[in-house]
Amino acid sequence: MTQSLTNSILGRDVRKVSQFIFKIIAVGDGTVGKTSTVRRFVHEQFDSKYVKTIGVAHAVKRVLIDDNAVTMTLWDTGGQELFNCVRPQYYRGANGVLIIFDVTNKESFDHLEKWLNELEGYCGNIPKIILGNKIDLIDERVIPLEAGEQFALMNSVSYFETSAKTGENVFDVMEELAKLILSKRKKSRASKETKMIRPLKKGEFGLRINKRKK
Repeated sequence: MTQSLTNSILGRDVRKVSQFIFKIIAVGDGTVGKTSTVRRFVHEQFDSKYVKTIGVAHAVKRVLIDDNAVTMTLWDTGGQELFNCVRPQYYRGANGVLIIFDVTNKESFDHLEKWLNELEGYCGNIPKIILGNKIDLIDERVIPLEAGEQFALMNSVSYFETSAKTGENVFDVMEELAKLILSKRKKSRASKETKMIRPLKKGEFGLRINKRKK
């Protein structure tokens, strides 16, 4: 676990700690390890018995990143076609997305473009990370690291590889997604403040008074 995730808020000046709540959704084909990844991150556990997610599962993890106390609400959506009509309801208000595929399953990799298109239609331009899961299954791997990196680069998306079973890189990818969301939020805030502050034109004194119509 990275240092920024293990730091305690205790002993810090509460006035300097910003509070955030981020909605994170995990998408991808069925059996790629969405539930296992969320479970590893939230509970630091792994269950080898596969249980299909019926519709959507929900979990919460509170982390400290620098001086930001972040509550991450994670929504694990069923990837099977029968849940196509359910998923869009949970896309609303999402701040970040994990798009997960299985490095031992070529079909799940081939479907990444479909997931990106679906997310673009419902979520727009929000931080996304493509995640190649099950790297512990070395002998069964069919998608090389380079293929995942190239696809992510072509779509301007960050790329990580993880093992929900061993926990490798799971906390790192969650931290990176939270940082991307924080960065986007700060840029948006700075942009709004810049628009509000503009040079005054000649004759202006910083206060506009609407003239009454005669």
